[in-house]
Amino acid sequence: MNRSFPALGFLLAGVVCLAASCSRRGEPVATLVDSQGTVERSDGSDAWTQVAPGLPFVVGDVLKTSAHAQARLRLTNGTVIRVLENARIRFARGTLAATKGPDVNVELGSAEVEAATSEVALVTALGVARVERGARVRVSSDGARATLEVVVGRAVLIGPEGELPIAEGKGARRANDGSRPELYEIVVGAPIAEVAPPPPAAPPAPEPPPAPAPPSADESRAHAQATAADITLDAGDSGTIHVAAGALALRLAFDKLCSGETSVEIKGQAGPRTVTGNDAVVLKVRPGVLKYVLRCAGDRRGSKPRAAGSLVIKHDSGDVPVSRRPPVNALDADGRRYTVLFQTRLPALTLGWSHAPSGATGLSLHVESPAGSQTFPSPTASQRLASGTLAEGSYTWWYATADGRASPKTTVTIRFDNAAPTAQFFPRRSDGEKGPGLVAVDGVTIDGAKVSVGGQSLAVDDRGRFRATVAPLHGDDAVAVRLEHPRTGVHYYVRRPAARQHGRLAHAH
Repeated sequence: MNRSFPALGFLLAGVVCLAASCSRRGEPVATLVDSQGTVERSDGSDAWTQVAPGLPFVVGDVLKTSAHAQARLRLTNGTVIRVLENARIRFARGTLAATKGPDVNVELGSAEVEAATSEVALVTALGVARVERGARVRVSSDGARATLEVVVGRAVLIGPEGELPIAEGKGARRANDGSRPELYEIVVGAPIAEVAPPPPAAPPAPEPPPAPAPPSADESRAHAQATAADITLDAGDSGTIHVAAGALALRLAFDKLCSGETSVEIKGQAGPRTVTGNDAVVLKVRPGVLKYVLRCAGDRRGSKPRAAGSLVIKHDSGDVPVSRRPPVNALDADGRRYTVLFQTRLPALTLGWSHAPSGATGLSLHVESPAGSQTFPSPTASQRLASGTLAEGSYTWWYATADGRASPKTTVTIRFDNAAPTAQFFPRRSDGEKGPGLVAVDGVTIDGAKVSVGGQSLAVDDRGRFRATVAPLHGDDAVAVRLEHPRTGVHYYVRRPAARQHGRLAHAH
């Protein structure tokens, strides 16, 4: 985009940037600890390079996330920042004389400070926000408006107007027109309140020892054809693979794209290399990013690859709790602005008017949005709207009486929280399976996700629950449960027969 976005700067206390180290070769100020989708780095020039967990950032570096991508950064003081999709942040020199740390400027999109390990100072377009230890704060900028929301803890906004305390569950916003900050309520739904913030990611694992010399083309072909695999994906697939522990034997199938010898160029996972095979190759992959390009025998040099993909492998058992019930929130027609966050199901709202005139009759609830208007006759000054009655978006609502009196017009914004886990799986006893080697799949996912195994769709009920007993693909020891959602992208969860769920992984090279 050619638009220019004003930066939201985070000035994070405890991240020291000495004069001798604030250069391109200076000491790291942050490290990428986790990523999903395409995450890129630039040294301030126009050249961008995709990055993987473990990469350090210094003053002058820029990080960018694409659609459906996220990144988590750990600052040198231990505080973790989560950067959401379509965002761009820049590490710059500190701007406040009282603080010696660098700025993390959010030039576009949204970011979140997860459970600050020490007091943190955020420099935003709203002013300087002093964030208490243990707080969780979100900031965002869309070019026209900047916001700061305190989900947990407390912050104090320091600006030209003086100090403005922001308590837990409140936010501040200001348009880029010089107006004063405006406070509003954040209504945090039950799923968020019940789930603790994710713990800081573990430090990056040490580099593995140098790999032995790659086998010959004939050896690679024979091994790929004879070796069993944990799961099989088709060449061209991309997404995040969640596996409980250890390495994963991944078969990449391309029998529908090429006949005869085929080469797969691999980047990541202990360095670039090329593996050849007929119909498929089997790769032993570990947590991290793996990018691949597929070329058929006989393709002209420099021709477009037949397939390409990017996979992020994570150690994740799939046991993170996912609520199957919608959050329930009660709001009052008091003229304020509210934000309701949800993770799995759209919220159920009770909209009331606590100061309705005594004895008022003929009450009606009016709800307006860019999509249109709705009117709900109400015998009392309280109306419950079931989950899904109001979709994502912003709404203005008020009550009116038969004699023309009305409540203050109140605004509520319903917004999906990208911190939502993608799926949760439940253990099922082996006696529930219908035969040896079968996998009992029992889980719950977020609203709107599509679930499939081996190309076959699984039914998802109105609470996100899916259940099936499935067989691994031929030659596989496990199944890959595929979940696809417009916001979170594609995720694969590796599930094994009950007897092997915690056993040894299949050996593959």
